[in-house]
Amino acid sequence: MPAERLGPRVASVYELQSAWMSPRLRTLGVSWTTFQLLASVHAAGDQASQVEVAKRIGVSPATLSESVRDHVAKGLIEQVASEGDRRVKILRLTKKATKIYGEIAALVQECEEIMVRGLSAKDVESSAKTLDQMIQKLERALDG
Repeated sequence: MPAERLGPRVASVYELQSAWMSPRLRTLGVSWTTFQLLASVHAAGDQASQVEVAKRIGVSPATLSESVRDHVAKGLIEQVASEGDRRVKILRLTKKATKIYGEIAALVQECEEIMVRGLSAKDVESSAKTLDQMIQKLERALDG
């Protein structure tokens, strides 16, 4: 694979992370899909709109609606109308989900430690900065 081909490498890291995390998530009673939803809601903050979370996950708001209903029923997601615009639905993690997310964060940390084992701090920092820039560019492209 040529050095400039980053997309396939990022996809491989994602797939391998999923393969490592999925069985460990199951021990917490969480699927990979639930992990993605909880992580996206957490990352988007307390004022995360359903549309914004759908963009982060890469699905349509309509597709996300069904998953949100399921996770509201499970007591993991809270869906409330925005104070500024009652038509906009804000998603938040419940206390139950926040507790589970803390356990998931420990798994993510363990997975990250495996990924960076043997790499210099400088290489890890450089990689993180580069990935952050790529994330920002893609987020801007989605907004555009």
